[in-house]
Amino acid sequence: MNVVIIGANKGLGLCLVKIFAMRGHHVFAGVYGRDDLSRIEEVKEELSQYVDVIELDVSDELSVKEAAMRVGFAKNNAIDCLINCAGILLPGDRNNTISEMDIGELRKTLEINTIGTVNVIKHFLPCMRSDGQGLLLFITSEAGSVSHNGMNFPAYSISKAAANKAVFVLRATVGDKYKVYAVHPGRMNTDMGRTTAEIEPEESAESIYSIVTGLRKVSDNNNGFINYKGEPMDL
Repeated sequence: MNVVIIGANKGLGLCLVKIFAMRGHHVFAGVYGRDDLSRIEEVKEELSQYVDVIELDVSDELSVKEAAMRVGFAKNNAIDCLINCAGILLPGDRNNTISEMDIGELRKTLEINTIGTVNVIKHFLPCMRSDGQGLLLFITSEAGSVSHNGMNFPAYSISKAAANKAVFVLRATVGDKYKVYAVHPGRMNTDMGRTTAEIEPEESAESIYSIVTGLRKVSDNNNGFINYKGEPMDL
């Protein structure tokens, strides 16, 4: 299987790269070049025949376009699965309410979590197999559910609600050619989610791997929003 995993520097993305590569799948690991690359470089060194590391910034359309062209050329536009894990939750967003929000932080959050999602959709969709078996998973959050009424992380929640909508629009547009889901990965013990963590990222990654490989069936009530176990989430 040929898999693209974006946001592979750390956390869930890094766990997914390890799981897929260790089990013999070819992975294009999309990383943000200015972030810490040491962990993904260790994986690349250990599993070099299965991992290609590609630098990209999801908020920069040209960067995403160039990365997608490289992937498409390498695999003749026959990628089986794309998983976009790239996302941010900025420090001020952990403490401020929506009426106290730093608009600069909101703008940056939207650029990565929302516009980044659309950039990935636009430029990586042509890399996918289009026979109905190509799978696109976009890691969003339960915070992006409009029915979820929490006040915490307002910029993050707004951006993930918009990202969910982008995924739903994609699903409505090309759902006959691809399988498309927005995925809540669980409250993971990562840099982003440590304060509310309930599971380790490895658990989420294992379950997502099972979804991708067909070992775990998806039950989504036809709305395209699921959790890492393949269970439906409220919109």
